[in-house]
Amino acid sequence: MGLLWSPYKLKQKERKNMKHFSPLQIAALAVLTVIVVALAIVAFATGKNLAADTVDISQPSATPEVFKIELAGDTNTPSPVPVPMPTATPTASPSVSPTASAKPSSGRQTDTFCTLTIGGKDIPVRYGVDEKTLEKSPGYLPSSALPGAEGTCAIYGHRNRNHFKVLKDTEVGDSIKVTMADGTVYTYAITDITIYESTSDWTLPATDEKTLVLVTCYPFQYSGHAPGKCVVTAQKREKL
Repeated sequence: MGLLWSPYKLKQKERKNMKHFSPLQIAALAVLTVIVVALAIVAFATGKNLAADTVDISQPSATPEVFKIELAGDTNTPSPVPVPMPTATPTASPSVSPTASAKPSSGRQTDTFCTLTIGGKDIPVRYGVDEKTLEKSPGYLPSSALPGAEGTCAIYGHRNRNHFKVLKDTEVGDSIKVTMADGTVYTYAITDITIYESTSDWTLPATDEKTLVLVTCYPFQYSGHAPGKCVVTAQKREKL
């Protein structure tokens, strides 16, 4: 009979074993029991939510409903209509029509404004009196009158043989011919030759007559920067 199992004997054995635990161990065991129960409840609740959120993807989902939202206070506002984006249309670039050059040209590229003929020598004249221009040839003063027009037409040049050295041998009454790039020819007669010892003494004459003024440095035979000016004045000869 002692070998038979009995619940009563088991409970007596458990009570006997419980007597060996201290109060602190019993409290820790109770806390642990509470934690285990709480975790079990959380696990149960989480599993239930996951089961509820499970989506069956084996079946195609239904077409989503389209909800129309209307603004309060404006029931007549039309629904927006998509505007197509404009497509870029290639356009032909406008052709640039050639414009007349400010500088004359005669079959070949040239920057000659006019040509002076003095004592049988042809002297090309460029447009402008800046240093770079005057290094190449005499230059026409843009602020002065045009050749053949009323007023003073001024042309500046150096005193070397490629510029105005020829003026050293000119006299009053000699002719000066001006040939424009378009072939127009104006003839002038020298009326005055004035030598200024200092550049500060001379001024460009102002007149309403058709006057040509040629200005160069003086003396012609001088080493370095010449201190004076030689000014040759000529009047246009009118055709008879």
